[in-house]
Amino acid sequence: MQCGECMAFVFLPMVFLGLYNLFNTEKNHYYLIFGACGLILSHNLSTMLTALFVFMYCLINIKNLFRTHVKKGLCIDIIFILFITSFFWMPLLETKFSADYRVYEENAMEPRGGFFSYLLSIKDLFMVKKNSSYVFEIGLPVISILVFSMTTIRNLEENKKEYVFFLVSGIVSVWMATKYFPWKWLPNCFYIIQFPWRMLLFSSFFFAIICSMNLMTIIREFNFKDVAIVAMICILYLFSKYSLIPKTNNILKIEDISISKVLGRNNKEWLTGMGQLEYLPNRAYQNNSFYIATRENGIIALQGSCKIQENVKIGNYMTAKIVTQDETVKLELPYIYYPGYTIRFDGIILETFETENGFLGCQIDKNETGDIEVKYTGTRIMNYTKVISSITLIVCIIYVWKKH
Repeated sequence: MQCGECMAFVFLPMVFLGLYNLFNTEKNHYYLIFGACGLILSHNLSTMLTALFVFMYCLINIKNLFRTHVKKGLCIDIIFILFITSFFWMPLLETKFSADYRVYEENAMEPRGGFFSYLLSIKDLFMVKKNSSYVFEIGLPVISILVFSMTTIRNLEENKKEYVFFLVSGIVSVWMATKYFPWKWLPNCFYIIQFPWRMLLFSSFFFAIICSMNLMTIIREFNFKDVAIVAMICILYLFSKYSLIPKTNNILKIEDISISKVLGRNNKEWLTGMGQLEYLPNRAYQNNSFYIATRENGIIALQGSCKIQENVKIGNYMTAKIVTQDETVKLELPYIYYPGYTIRFDGIILETFETENGFLGCQIDKNETGDIEVKYTGTRIMNYTKVISSITLIVCIIYVWKKH
């Protein structure tokens, strides 16, 4: 899993713990705020999938949603979540509407091998394929303890509704990771998940809750029959692993994974749109195999003629001296177009735009001579929302502290 998905796994339990407390105990539901904020800031896809399961969890607690303290608590939590994370999602929306980016195109997020090539078989859940770089096994400890679910669900006196929800959600999550789930019947928008085995992240969480409740039941009434069942499962599982599974040492090391470079020349300049270039503007994406790879690392006059002198570029900061002739000049700067760049010509801020190549552009009037300065400062929305998020976080901490 990626780092963002691993972080999402940390915040996922906090979301459901907060919801559970809100619906059942009326206290300590503020875990929901920090869990949801952590999810939003860690991994967008995990956040959307979590929202789907949260929606289903709310449906099984539909009666509780109409209780006064629940409605009030949810409203307060949602307001805090939206304002604390505003520094992330508001600039995201601003970027989306400022230009056409590849990531928002249909099928742009589909992996190179195709969505359906990453669907798992039942065998993948129990055995590692020969020369596989990934391990999808559910694992012997989880499997052996899940066997006791039928006993637990019969003897459970409280939280049976939650138990059934997490058990079913875990099974459905595993099912969604396999080729036996009816993905072909669903709209293409569902393929944004990219790799179906990502659903095993959720099954691991749901099964962890089920296994802990099963262990609680086992410990209370553990007998020889339970020992025999666990022993039989372990023996059969271990036998299958050591007799049928080929060993593999093909796991890739991090240093073996290459990272694409901007312009293909400088190892320190990493590509803005990593992976399949999905975060590039569409115009830049369409020209990536030719224009980006061959473009010089300086200012180019797309329209009109001018002299460009003393051109110095250091990361997101650039300076140069521009001398225009008898016509207006349209310049293209060596930066992929994203909102937040400020261009000054002799101290005056110029209007920026996206060039036909997906790069940052500006225009200078005829017969002008002066110094141009390019700097990434962020947009007003980016800067304002940072303040809003910081203030809201402080208010939230004080609010929660006073409530407890």
